[in-house]
Amino acid sequence: MLINFNNKQVKGLTLTTLGVLFVIPDSLLIRLISADILTTTFWRCFFAGIVISILVLLFYRKQAQIFVKNPGINGIIFIISHGLGSLLFIASIELTSVASALFILSTSPIFAAIIGKIFLKENISFRVLITIVGALIGISIISLGSASHSESAKLGNLSALFGAILLATNLTIARSTPNFSMVPATAISKFFICLCICFFITPFSLIFADWIYLIILGVIFVPFATILIVTGPRYITAAEVSLLILLEAILAPLLVWYVLGENPGILTLFGGFIVISVLIISNIIAIRNSKEKTS
Repeated sequence: MLINFNNKQVKGLTLTTLGVLFVIPDSLLIRLISADILTTTFWRCFFAGIVISILVLLFYRKQAQIFVKNPGINGIIFIISHGLGSLLFIASIELTSVASALFILSTSPIFAAIIGKIFLKENISFRVLITIVGALIGISIISLGSASHSESAKLGNLSALFGAILLATNLTIARSTPNFSMVPATAISKFFICLCICFFITPFSLIFADWIYLIILGVIFVPFATILIVTGPRYITAAEVSLLILLEAILAPLLVWYVLGENPGILTLFGGFIVISVLIISNIIAIRNSKEKTS
């Protein structure tokens, strides 16, 4: 049965789901790389930037020309936040448990609602307020789970929290420009972060296995996940995007646990369960309300 891409919702759900599936192995591969955080970020973004640039030239050339001539304030913010978000994502995965990092990153829709309220004058419903409270309780429990660990775990949690805010910024900008793709901006953002950190690394001091993992990440998983996740939200609601992105927070820690045997601890799992449960219930209610309004 062929997918009906003429239906915007089907198109958005399909693209976003594929994007999430591409990003699930990301955390595991980052953990397998022995290089430091900055070097990993540099090569992951460099390889991804090249592939995305090629795809932009093939499929987004006209939009790329428009964007380069006039990126606008949204485009500039997107480039900076997307680039820094890549760095914070890797830092969080390296410094704390994968489960802790992804559970905290999954709260990005909450920050998207807050950003929408501040800058787009969007209303925050009672449902969203309850979701924010529930997610904050979950994050607090996750933090307690990391309190007995090293200082790096706490720094990793903080990196994930700021990463969630930057991801929320990206998703909000992508949703606010439904008639214009931010894919060209993602290519620029990858090279932007490479330029920022290239003076602080020794880029060729990698073992052979690291090169393999980085090439797999940068050439396959990261560019296609980036393009799909940036494109999908243009066609579906924020609640639907949030629900699909939660797949990574559930499946990626299971993959890392299966391959590396990483046990995040009972408090992290309990806090993560609260965060995921609250977000799932909230998003299901939002989707149901949206369908009732359109029917």
